Order: sequence, then structure tokens, then C-alpha cells
Amino acid sequence: MFAPSGTGVSRTFRVSIFRCYVVAAALCFFAAGLLVISLQYASRKELANRLDQLKSLAGARDTRFDEIARERSRLQRELSSLASFDDSLRVIHDLETVPADVREAGVGGPLTNITQMIKFGRDKNVDDLELALRQAQLQNDSFGEIITAQTRTRHIFDHTPAIKPCSGHICSGFCWRRNPIFGGVQFHKGIDIAIPTGAPIVAPANGVVTFAGMKGGYGYCVFIRHGYGFETRYGHCSVLTVGEGQPVSRGDIIAYVGATGWATGPHLHYEVLVGRTHVDPAQYILPDYLID
Repeated sequence: MFAPSGTGVSRTFRVSIFRCYVVAAALCFFAAGLLVISLQYASRKELANRLDQLKSLAGARDTRFDEIARERSRLQRELSSLASFDDSLRVIHDLETVPADVREAGVGGPLTNITQMIKFGRDKNVDDLELALRQAQLQNDSFGEIITAQTRTRHIFDHTPAIKPCSGHICSGFCWRRNPIFGGVQFHKGIDIAIPTGAPIVAPANGVVTFAGMKGGYGYCVFIRHGYGFETRYGHCSVLTVGEGQPVSRGDIIAYVGATGWATGPHLHYEVLVGRTHVDPAQYILPDYLID
């Protein structure tokens, strides 16, 4: 019923239940449509935000990969430079150089099917960095061999006669000569260094004293075994400062110059033996700048 104001007359409208259902259904569909649109909008906005985040992460990842690639290239250049340096050091120390294929430091094993190949496939940067690590380990092992060889070389050098045992000039060499005491021609198995009595005599290399005392024509003398087949002898000394079995180092004073034994005046008679064979001692006197 409907009564307009001021007319005093009321009117009655009848609406069927069906129409009410239709209107209600229309309103429900409209509301549902608005809800679906709202949800789709929210979902698309969230997807857009997520896509922006993924793009940002992808950009950061690409930047990081570029940094890794640059670092990988730098590392490869340094490893290549170290390999060249390593080859030079190995030649100096009489070691075989590492073959190029060995320096590749390859690894691997059988893959039975394509599925495994796909499963184990990885980014090239990762593979290259792992290769660099293997090559670095190989280089480290090679340097270890060089250090060992260098240590041995240094040990050999320290035990090789290399300096003049006393100052003064060589007045008689390693050669045939007339014997100054008994006459006749005789091979002189060492060198004579003319120098006043009391001048110090030093060991030309590390070793152990095997004899120190009086011995025939040598007079007071010192014999030193250096190892690696080297032995040195010092004759006509006035005073000995070492004893048998005593270790000595290059530069240690072992005696003082004199004229004991078969000598016509003060000097040092110096012999060098290699494998029990006399050799020219002058060949084992190096310039001072090569010693240190």
C-alpha cells in the first residue's frame, strides 16, 4: 500500500514473488560480478608486483653473474701467468715442466644416459670456477716440488767448495811442475796460495772435519768431507782451530797459514777432490757476488 502525502488517497501495488526473486538474483549476480572483478584486479596487481620483483632479482642475478665472469677471467689470467713463471722455475731447478694437458686439471666419469647429462648440467661460470680451483691446487703442488728442489739445490751449494780459503795470490797451480823440495817433475795436485804466516784459513763450504793434525809433507793439515762427493785439504798450517768430527760452515776459521811440512816458505797448499779424484781447485773459487 502506498499513500502520497496530502491526498488522503492510498494506492496499493502488488509485486509478484517471482519478480522479487528476479530482482534479488540480479542483485546477487551484480554483487558477485563486482567481487570477481575486485579479486581479479587484486590478483593481477599482486602478479604485477611479483613480476617486478622477479625482474629486479633477475637483473641483480645477471649483474652478479657478470661480476663472476669478470672474476673468472681475471683468475684465469693470473693462473696462466703463474704457469709461465712455474715453467721457468722448473727449468732453473732441472725439473720437467708440467704438460699443457695436465695443467687443464680435467675431471670426469661415465654418464650412462642423456637424463644424467641433463641432471648434472650446470652453469658454465660454476664449472670454470671449479676448474680454476683444481688448477690452483695443481699449481700449489708444483710450487711445493720447486721449493723441495730449491732446498736441495741450496743444500748442495752450501756443501760445494765455492770460495777461496784465504786471501793472497796463487803462486803455483794445478799442473805438472818441478818439485821445489826434491827436484824432478811431479804433478801438483792442488794450488799454492802465497800469504804470510798467521793469516786465517776458512772452510769453503759446509762439512765435517775428518782429519786435523800432522801428516807427512802436508805438515799440520785439515781434511774436510763436505758431502756429495766433495773433500778439501789444507796443508802447511801453523795452528789448527778445529778437531776431527767437528762440523764446520762456509766461512768458519779452521786454521792459520804456516810453513810446516815440506814447504819452502809460508803458504797454503789447497786441494779439492770430487769422488776421491783430485780436480783443479781454481774451478771451485767463485766471485763473491755469486756466493750470497
